Amino acid sequence: MTADIRRPRLAYGTNVAPQEDLAGLVAALGGLWADVRRRAAPDGVLGLGLWLPEPAARALSGDAGAMREVRAALAANGLELVTVNAFPQRAFHAPIVKEAVYRPDWTDPARFGYTASVARAIAGIVAPGSDVTISTLPIGYPKLAIDAWLRAAGLLFAAVLDLHRLREATGTTIRLAIEPEPCCAVETTAEAIVFFTSAVQPYLATVARTVGMTESAAAEIVARHLGVCLDLCHACVEHEEPIASLRRLRAAGVPVHKVQVSAAVEVPDPEDAAQRAALAAFTEPRWLHQVGARGTDGVRVVRDLPEALADATLAASKPWRVHFHVPVHAESVGGLPTTRPAVERFLDAMAVTTATDDDPPVLEIETYTWSVVPGAAAADLAANIAAEIAWVRGRLER
Repeated sequence: MTADIRRPRLAYGTNVAPQEDLAGLVAALGGLWADVRRRAAPDGVLGLGLWLPEPAARALSGDAGAMREVRAALAANGLELVTVNAFPQRAFHAPIVKEAVYRPDWTDPARFGYTASVARAIAGIVAPGSDVTISTLPIGYPKLAIDAWLRAAGLLFAAVLDLHRLREATGTTIRLAIEPEPCCAVETTAEAIVFFTSAVQPYLATVARTVGMTESAAAEIVARHLGVCLDLCHACVEHEEPIASLRRLRAAGVPVHKVQVSAAVEVPDPEDAAQRAALAAFTEPRWLHQVGARGTDGVRVVRDLPEALADATLAASKPWRVHFHVPVHAESVGGLPTTRPAVERFLDAMAVTTATDDDPPVLEIETYTWSVVPGAAAADLAANIAAEIAWVRGRLER
Protein backbone atom coordinates (compact mmCIF):
# COMPACT_ATOMS: atom_id res chain seq x y z
CA MET A 1 0.00 0.00 0.00
CA THR A 2 1.37 3.43 -0.95
CA ALA A 3 2.19 5.68 1.99
CA ASP A 4 0.08 8.79 2.42
CA ILE A 5 2.55 11.60 1.71
CA ARG A 6 2.00 14.55 4.03
CA ARG A 7 3.38 17.64 2.33
CA PRO A 8 4.77 20.46 4.47
CA ARG A 9 2.99 23.82 4.23
CA LEU A 10 5.02 26.29 2.19
CA ALA A 11 5.15 30.08 2.53
CA TYR A 12 7.28 33.00 1.37
CA GLY A 13 8.55 35.51 3.94
CA THR A 14 7.23 39.03 3.38
CA ASN A 15 10.11 40.69 5.26
CA VAL A 16 11.71 41.11 1.84
CA ALA A 17 9.51 44.22 1.51
CA PRO A 18 9.77 47.25 3.83
CA GLN A 19 6.15 47.62 4.92
CA GLU A 20 6.16 48.88 8.54
CA ASP A 21 2.57 49.89 9.29
CA LEU A 22 -0.93 48.55 8.69
CA ALA A 23 -1.54 50.63 5.56
CA GLY A 24 1.73 49.44 4.03
CA LEU A 25 0.89 45.82 4.86
CA VAL A 26 -2.53 45.97 3.19
CA ALA A 27 -1.07 47.75 0.15
CA ALA A 28 1.64 45.09 -0.23
CA LEU A 29 -0.94 42.29 -0.07
CA GLY A 30 -2.80 43.81 -3.01
CA GLY A 31 0.39 44.81 -4.83
CA LEU A 32 3.61 42.77 -4.66
CA TRP A 33 2.10 39.66 -3.12
CA ALA A 34 -0.91 39.56 -5.42
CA ASP A 35 1.54 39.81 -8.32
CA VAL A 36 3.65 36.95 -6.94
CA ARG A 37 0.54 34.80 -6.47
CA ARG A 38 -0.52 35.38 -10.10
CA ARG A 39 2.90 34.19 -11.25
CA ALA A 40 3.57 31.40 -8.76
CA ALA A 41 0.07 30.04 -8.09
CA PRO A 42 -2.27 31.33 -10.82
CA ASP A 43 -4.88 28.68 -10.06
CA GLY A 44 -4.33 28.36 -6.34
CA VAL A 45 -3.43 30.07 -3.08
CA LEU A 46 -0.04 31.47 -2.13
CA GLY A 47 1.12 30.91 1.44
CA LEU A 48 2.78 33.85 3.17
CA GLY A 49 5.17 34.11 6.08
CA LEU A 50 3.85 37.46 7.20
CA TRP A 51 6.26 39.92 8.79
CA LEU A 52 4.32 41.93 11.37
CA PRO A 53 6.52 44.78 12.62
CA GLU A 54 5.50 46.40 15.87
CA PRO A 55 3.43 49.32 14.45
CA ALA A 56 1.31 46.93 12.37
CA ALA A 57 1.03 44.32 15.14
CA ARG A 58 -0.14 46.81 17.75
CA ALA A 59 -2.62 48.42 15.35
CA LEU A 60 -4.09 45.01 14.52
CA SER A 61 -4.13 43.40 17.97
CA GLY A 62 -6.66 45.80 19.46
CA ASP A 63 -8.80 46.53 16.41
CA ALA A 64 -11.27 43.92 15.13
CA GLY A 65 -12.01 46.07 12.08
CA ALA A 66 -8.33 46.14 11.12
CA MET A 67 -8.15 42.37 11.52
CA ARG A 68 -11.11 41.98 9.16
CA GLU A 69 -9.42 44.31 6.67
CA VAL A 70 -6.28 42.17 6.54
CA ARG A 71 -8.33 38.97 6.39
CA ALA A 72 -10.30 40.37 3.46
CA ALA A 73 -7.13 41.53 1.67
CA LEU A 74 -5.61 38.06 1.99
CA ALA A 75 -8.74 36.36 0.67
CA ALA A 76 -9.27 38.83 -2.18
CA ASN A 77 -5.74 38.26 -3.47
CA GLY A 78 -5.57 34.49 -3.12
CA LEU A 79 -3.19 34.63 -0.16
CA GLU A 80 -3.01 32.61 3.06
CA LEU A 81 -1.33 33.48 6.35
CA VAL A 82 0.73 30.34 7.09
CA THR A 83 3.37 31.64 9.50
CA VAL A 84 4.61 34.92 10.97
CA ASN A 85 8.11 36.34 11.36
CA ALA A 86 8.38 38.22 14.67
CA PHE A 87 12.18 38.23 14.81
CA PRO A 88 12.76 41.84 13.62
CA GLN A 89 10.53 43.97 15.84
CA ARG A 90 10.82 47.17 13.83
CA ALA A 91 12.77 49.06 11.12
CA PHE A 92 14.18 45.95 9.42
CA HIS A 93 14.88 47.94 6.25
CA ALA A 94 16.47 50.96 7.92
CA PRO A 95 19.71 52.13 6.25
CA ILE A 96 21.72 50.48 9.05
CA VAL A 97 20.24 47.60 11.06
CA LYS A 98 23.11 45.33 12.16
CA GLU A 99 22.77 44.38 15.88
CA ALA A 100 19.57 46.42 16.26
CA VAL A 101 17.65 43.47 14.78
CA TYR A 102 18.15 41.64 18.10
CA ARG A 103 16.62 44.42 20.22
CA PRO A 104 14.67 44.22 22.38
CA ASP A 105 15.73 40.70 23.33
CA TRP A 106 13.98 38.14 25.52
CA THR A 107 15.37 39.67 28.72
CA ASP A 108 13.21 42.74 28.05
CA PRO A 109 9.44 42.72 28.75
CA ALA A 110 9.01 44.77 25.56
CA ARG A 111 9.80 41.63 23.54
CA PHE A 112 7.04 39.74 25.37
CA GLY A 113 4.62 42.61 24.76
CA TYR A 114 5.38 42.72 21.04
CA THR A 115 5.06 38.93 20.68
CA ALA A 116 1.74 38.97 22.52
CA SER A 117 0.47 41.65 20.12
CA VAL A 118 1.52 39.53 17.14
CA ALA A 119 -0.28 36.49 18.56
CA ARG A 120 -3.51 38.42 19.11
CA ALA A 121 -3.34 39.87 15.63
CA ILE A 122 -2.92 36.38 14.16
CA ALA A 123 -5.81 34.97 16.17
CA GLY A 124 -8.05 37.75 14.86
CA ILE A 125 -7.03 37.25 11.22
CA VAL A 126 -7.06 33.47 10.72
CA ALA A 127 -10.04 31.15 11.02
CA PRO A 128 -10.69 29.60 14.47
CA GLY A 129 -8.88 26.30 14.79
CA SER A 130 -5.94 27.38 12.64
CA ASP A 131 -2.33 26.46 13.43
CA VAL A 132 0.24 29.24 12.97
CA THR A 133 3.92 29.47 13.89
CA ILE A 134 5.72 32.62 15.03
CA SER A 135 9.51 32.67 14.66
CA THR A 136 11.46 34.78 17.13
CA LEU A 137 15.06 35.70 17.90
CA PRO A 138 17.47 33.26 19.62
CA ILE A 139 16.99 34.83 23.07
CA GLY A 140 19.51 37.63 22.56
CA TYR A 141 22.83 38.85 21.22
CA PRO A 142 25.60 38.07 22.00
CA LYS A 143 25.95 35.32 24.64
CA LEU A 144 24.06 35.81 27.92
CA ALA A 145 25.09 35.58 31.55
CA ILE A 146 23.15 33.18 33.78
CA ASP A 147 20.96 35.90 35.32
CA ALA A 148 19.97 37.06 31.82
CA TRP A 149 19.12 33.46 30.86
CA LEU A 150 16.78 33.23 33.82
CA ARG A 151 15.01 36.49 32.92
CA ALA A 152 14.63 35.35 29.33
CA ALA A 153 13.30 31.93 30.35
CA GLY A 154 10.72 33.57 32.60
CA LEU A 155 9.44 35.82 29.81
CA LEU A 156 9.35 32.91 27.34
CA PHE A 157 7.22 30.93 29.74
CA ALA A 158 4.94 33.91 30.19
CA ALA A 159 4.56 33.87 26.39
CA VAL A 160 3.79 30.13 26.43
CA LEU A 161 1.07 30.62 29.02
CA ASP A 162 -0.32 33.54 27.01
CA LEU A 163 -0.49 31.37 23.88
CA HIS A 164 -2.12 28.55 25.86
CA ARG A 165 -4.85 30.89 27.14
CA LEU A 166 -5.32 32.34 23.65
CA ARG A 167 -5.84 28.83 22.29
CA GLU A 168 -8.46 28.11 24.94
CA ALA A 169 -10.25 31.36 24.06
CA THR A 170 -10.07 31.19 20.25
CA GLY A 171 -9.32 27.60 19.26
CA THR A 172 -6.26 28.77 17.34
CA THR A 173 -2.90 27.15 18.09
CA ILE A 174 0.06 29.52 17.88
CA ARG A 175 3.56 28.10 18.26
CA LEU A 176 6.60 30.19 19.18
CA ALA A 177 9.80 29.07 17.46
CA ILE A 178 13.26 30.24 18.59
CA GLU A 179 15.55 30.74 15.59
CA PRO A 180 19.25 29.92 16.25
CA GLU A 181 21.62 32.34 14.51
CA PRO A 182 25.43 32.68 14.40
CA CYS A 183 26.99 34.75 17.21
CA CYS A 184 23.73 34.85 19.20
CA ALA A 185 22.82 33.43 22.61
CA VAL A 186 21.57 30.29 20.87
CA GLU A 187 23.49 29.76 17.64
CA THR A 188 23.99 26.03 17.02
CA THR A 189 21.93 22.86 17.16
CA ALA A 190 23.84 21.78 20.26
CA GLU A 191 23.09 25.08 22.02
CA ALA A 192 19.40 24.81 21.15
CA ILE A 193 19.30 21.36 22.71
CA VAL A 194 21.12 22.59 25.82
CA PHE A 195 18.69 25.51 26.16
CA PHE A 196 15.66 23.25 26.04
CA THR A 197 17.13 20.68 28.42
CA SER A 198 18.71 23.11 30.92
CA ALA A 199 16.36 26.11 30.83
CA VAL A 200 13.02 24.80 29.56
CA GLN A 201 12.70 21.49 31.41
CA PRO A 202 13.45 22.94 34.89
CA TYR A 203 10.59 25.40 34.44
CA LEU A 204 7.94 22.73 33.84
CA ALA A 205 7.09 22.43 37.51
CA THR A 206 6.65 26.21 37.73
CA VAL A 207 4.35 26.19 34.70
CA ALA A 208 2.36 23.32 36.21
CA ARG A 209 1.79 25.22 39.43
CA THR A 210 0.84 28.37 37.55
CA VAL A 211 -1.85 26.74 35.42
CA GLY A 212 -2.96 24.29 38.11
CA MET A 213 -2.18 21.02 36.34
CA THR A 214 0.23 18.12 36.42
CA GLU A 215 3.79 18.48 35.24
CA SER A 216 3.12 16.13 32.32
CA ALA A 217 0.21 18.29 31.19
CA ALA A 218 2.41 21.38 31.47
CA ALA A 219 5.07 19.62 29.37
CA GLU A 220 2.45 19.07 26.69
CA ILE A 221 1.58 22.78 26.71
CA VAL A 222 5.23 23.77 26.42
CA ALA A 223 5.89 21.29 23.58
CA ARG A 224 2.84 22.64 21.73
CA HIS A 225 3.72 26.31 22.08
CA LEU A 226 7.53 26.49 22.22
CA GLY A 227 10.06 25.01 19.83
CA VAL A 228 12.71 25.85 17.27
CA CYS A 229 12.79 27.52 13.87
CA LEU A 230 15.64 25.92 11.90
CA ASP A 231 17.13 28.36 9.40
CA LEU A 232 19.08 26.47 6.73
CA CYS A 233 21.39 29.41 5.96
CA HIS A 234 22.26 29.84 9.63
CA ALA A 235 22.97 26.12 10.02
CA CYS A 236 25.24 26.12 6.98
CA VAL A 237 27.21 29.13 8.29
CA GLU A 238 27.90 26.99 11.38
CA HIS A 239 28.96 24.21 8.96
CA GLU A 240 26.12 21.99 10.12
CA GLU A 241 24.12 19.72 7.82
CA PRO A 242 20.51 21.00 8.15
CA ILE A 243 18.79 17.63 7.79
CA ALA A 244 21.10 16.23 10.49
CA SER A 245 20.25 19.22 12.70
CA LEU A 246 16.54 18.52 12.30
CA ARG A 247 17.02 14.89 13.27
CA ARG A 248 19.21 15.76 16.28
CA LEU A 249 16.66 18.27 17.58
CA ARG A 250 13.80 15.80 17.25
CA ALA A 251 15.82 13.00 18.85
CA ALA A 252 16.44 15.30 21.84
CA GLY A 253 12.72 15.99 22.16
CA VAL A 254 12.96 19.57 20.89
CA PRO A 255 9.97 20.44 18.66
CA VAL A 256 10.88 21.95 15.29
CA HIS A 257 7.83 24.01 14.41
CA LYS A 258 9.27 25.87 11.44
CA VAL A 259 12.10 25.75 8.90
CA GLN A 260 13.33 28.77 6.98
CA VAL A 261 14.42 27.65 3.54
CA SER A 262 17.44 29.82 2.85
CA ALA A 263 20.91 29.55 1.33
CA ALA A 264 24.29 31.05 2.26
CA VAL A 265 27.20 32.22 0.15
CA GLU A 266 30.13 29.80 0.07
CA VAL A 267 33.77 30.71 -0.55
CA PRO A 268 35.73 27.53 -1.36
CA ASP A 269 39.16 29.20 -1.09
CA PRO A 270 39.28 32.52 0.79
CA GLU A 271 42.98 32.87 -0.12
CA ASP A 272 42.11 33.10 -3.81
CA ALA A 273 42.22 36.74 -4.95
CA ALA A 274 39.33 36.36 -7.42
CA GLN A 275 37.07 34.78 -4.82
CA ARG A 276 37.91 37.48 -2.27
CA ALA A 277 37.13 40.16 -4.83
CA ALA A 278 33.79 38.51 -5.60
CA LEU A 279 33.00 38.27 -1.89
CA ALA A 280 33.78 41.95 -1.31
CA ALA A 281 30.79 42.80 -3.52
CA PHE A 282 28.52 41.30 -0.85
CA THR A 283 29.65 43.85 1.74
CA GLU A 284 26.75 46.20 2.51
CA PRO A 285 25.83 48.38 5.51
CA ARG A 286 22.32 47.24 6.40
CA TRP A 287 22.49 43.73 7.87
CA LEU A 288 25.03 41.60 9.69
CA HIS A 289 26.70 38.94 7.53
CA GLN A 290 28.42 36.55 9.93
CA VAL A 291 31.15 34.35 8.43
CA GLY A 292 31.76 30.76 9.49
CA ALA A 293 35.20 29.38 8.61
CA ARG A 294 36.09 25.72 9.00
CA GLY A 295 39.65 25.09 10.15
CA THR A 296 41.55 22.09 11.43
CA ASP A 297 40.50 22.98 14.98
CA GLY A 298 36.81 23.42 14.24
CA VAL A 299 34.52 26.24 13.13
CA ARG A 300 35.24 29.87 13.90
CA VAL A 301 32.46 32.42 13.39
CA VAL A 302 33.24 36.09 12.79
CA ARG A 303 30.69 38.82 13.52
CA ASP A 304 30.51 40.48 10.07
CA LEU A 305 31.90 40.18 6.56
CA PRO A 306 34.24 43.21 6.64
CA GLU A 307 35.89 41.81 9.77
CA ALA A 308 36.42 38.44 8.08
CA LEU A 309 37.96 40.04 4.99
CA ALA A 310 40.31 42.09 7.20
CA ASP A 311 41.45 39.07 9.25
CA ALA A 312 44.63 37.74 7.65
CA THR A 313 44.64 34.63 9.84
CA LEU A 314 41.13 33.53 8.85
CA ALA A 315 41.83 33.00 5.15
CA ALA A 316 43.70 29.75 5.81
CA SER A 317 40.49 28.21 7.23
CA LYS A 318 38.29 27.02 4.37
CA PRO A 319 35.67 27.01 3.13
CA TRP A 320 33.92 30.14 4.36
CA ARG A 321 30.16 30.32 4.56
CA VAL A 322 28.54 33.74 4.79
CA HIS A 323 25.22 34.68 6.40
CA PHE A 324 23.82 36.36 3.33
CA HIS A 325 20.42 34.96 2.31
CA VAL A 326 20.90 34.43 -1.41
CA PRO A 327 18.21 33.08 -3.79
CA VAL A 328 17.68 29.44 -2.90
CA HIS A 329 17.35 28.27 -6.51
CA ALA A 330 20.64 29.82 -7.68
CA GLU A 331 23.72 27.60 -7.98
CA SER A 332 25.95 30.66 -7.80
CA VAL A 333 25.52 34.36 -7.03
CA GLY A 334 28.00 37.10 -7.84
CA GLY A 335 30.54 34.57 -9.08
CA LEU A 336 30.48 32.46 -5.90
CA PRO A 337 28.72 29.14 -5.18
CA THR A 338 25.99 28.85 -2.57
CA THR A 339 24.87 26.22 -0.10
CA ARG A 340 22.06 25.18 -2.42
CA PRO A 341 23.15 21.50 -2.29
CA ALA A 342 22.33 21.43 1.45
CA VAL A 343 18.94 23.01 0.70
CA GLU A 344 18.31 20.35 -1.96
CA ARG A 345 19.15 17.54 0.46
CA PHE A 346 16.83 19.01 3.07
CA LEU A 347 13.91 19.47 0.68
CA ASP A 348 14.38 15.99 -0.76
CA ALA A 349 14.11 14.62 2.78
CA MET A 350 10.95 16.67 3.36
CA ALA A 351 9.49 15.35 0.11
CA VAL A 352 9.40 11.80 1.48
CA THR A 353 7.93 12.63 4.89
CA THR A 354 4.97 10.28 5.36
CA ALA A 355 1.96 10.12 7.61
CA THR A 356 3.83 7.73 9.90
CA ASP A 357 6.25 10.53 10.84
CA ASP A 358 5.68 13.57 13.02
CA ASP A 359 3.92 16.43 11.27
CA PRO A 360 6.46 18.18 9.06
CA PRO A 361 7.41 21.73 10.05
CA VAL A 362 6.14 24.75 8.16
CA LEU A 363 8.58 25.74 5.41
CA GLU A 364 9.16 29.46 4.84
CA ILE A 365 11.37 30.68 1.99
CA GLU A 366 13.26 33.65 3.44
CA THR A 367 15.33 35.64 0.96
CA TYR A 368 14.95 39.06 2.51
CA THR A 369 18.11 40.42 0.87
CA TRP A 370 16.93 40.76 -2.74
CA SER A 371 17.52 44.53 -2.58
CA VAL A 372 21.25 44.03 -1.94
CA VAL A 373 22.03 40.79 -3.83
CA PRO A 374 24.85 41.65 -6.28
CA GLY A 375 23.38 42.12 -9.75
CA ALA A 376 19.74 41.68 -8.68
CA ALA A 377 18.72 45.08 -7.29
CA ALA A 378 17.14 46.29 -10.55
CA ALA A 379 15.47 42.97 -11.40
CA ASP A 380 11.76 42.12 -11.29
CA LEU A 381 11.23 41.24 -7.61
CA ALA A 382 7.91 39.43 -8.12
CA ALA A 383 9.40 37.32 -10.92
CA ASN A 384 12.43 36.44 -8.81
CA ILE A 385 10.29 35.43 -5.84
CA ALA A 386 8.02 33.35 -8.08
CA ALA A 387 11.07 31.54 -9.49
CA GLU A 388 12.25 30.63 -5.99
CA ILE A 389 8.80 29.31 -5.06
CA ALA A 390 8.60 27.23 -8.24
CA TRP A 391 12.02 25.70 -7.59
CA VAL A 392 11.19 24.77 -3.98
CA ARG A 393 7.84 23.29 -4.99
CA GLY A 394 9.61 21.30 -7.69
CA ARG A 395 11.98 19.75 -5.17
CA LEU A 396 9.12 18.90 -2.79
CA GLU A 397 7.12 17.25 -5.58
CA ARG A 398 9.97 15.06 -6.81
